[in-house]
Amino acid sequence: LLATGAEPSLRVGGQLGAHHRILGRLASTQPLLSGYQGALLEHALSLPHERHELLLAWAYAEFREHSLERYDELADVLLASLHERLAPNDRLWTKLLLQMPRLPRTVLELLRSDIASAASPRLTLGLTTLRDLALQRDAWRPACLELLLELCTAGSAPLRAPSIRLVVSMAAGEGVSQAVPAGTSPHISPYLPISPHI
Repeated sequence: LLATGAEPSLRVGGQLGAHHRILGRLASTQPLLSGYQGALLEHALSLPHERHELLLAWAYAEFREHSLERYDELADVLLASLHERLAPNDRLWTKLLLQMPRLPRTVLELLRSDIASAASPRLTLGLTTLRDLALQRDAWRPACLELLLELCTAGSAPLRAPSIRLVVSMAAGEGVSQAVPAGTSPHISPYLPISPHI
């Protein structure tokens, strides 16, 4: 099932998605992080751009069939492995975070590490990923905005500048002011546009 030679013909025939769903469903029937699951993960990560939909199919099968505890444990490994494997500016990382059925809380620590320093090669991607999660994943909106606003108010100067630009651009669009419930952050008001109704 993991033989790579069949993938081109499956892609041409429009059957690759079904193949990924079968592999993901099979993986979800195996013991967590078993030999088969490890082999499937390495198979997907060896060509992540071609096989990221396999990771998603597997994640959705786990989410449907098992407890949240098991899902989160697997998602921790899938996402940490992908994060390590991808280039620092690879937007596939953001795409997967937006498409996963649920994100484990450990993702926040990965995002923190990406933006921990102005010298981080992942800084730009980390900031834009926080923006996209804040705008597109409701459950993650408060945590992502709080982290961005921490950088705006308490980060070093090289971190503050891009963070402030990002938050201002979100407010100028239909971002922060529409996305954040009142009271989410005591620091948010300086970055929001003034409402014409106030």
